[in-house]
Amino acid sequence: MSLNQLYQQEIKDHNQNPIGHNRRFAQTHHAEGYNPSCGDELSIYLKINQQQEIEMIGFDSDACAICTASASLLCEHAEGKNLVDIQQDIGNISQSLVQNTPLPYDTLSCLSPVSSHKSRVGCALLPWQTLAQALPNSVSAIQELSEESNA
Repeated sequence: MSLNQLYQQEIKDHNQNPIGHNRRFAQTHHAEGYNPSCGDELSIYLKINQQQEIEMIGFDSDACAICTASASLLCEHAEGKNLVDIQQDIGNISQSLVQNTPLPYDTLSCLSPVSSHKSRVGCALLPWQTLAQALPNSVSAIQELSEESNA
């Protein structure tokens, strides 16, 4: 797969105008992530309500285009989701990107070409891995998939 297919217009748009970037609110949870192979640094901020739903999500980053676009897509995808569902989504997305299988969510399909560029999978997964760390009672399977992608 060519680099032109990797950096399609939707990825460019999410990188240039990322959803949730530098969004400020009273957070209840947060985590920081780092991708040593690319140098990406990312912080995820959450406000989780009493119904165990992500009421608000945002991020700060010093990251490449793929990581920034993935974080933007994450913010768009995760807001309003309950924690059980988002943990399952993180596992599905991680598995799809690592195993180079189609993503199970149409709204995230622009990330699919990343799977063909193994050196960029960690960039796309960093926001999702960082979200998993920020969630209370994160599922250990998510962390195991994250470790596989960094190997």
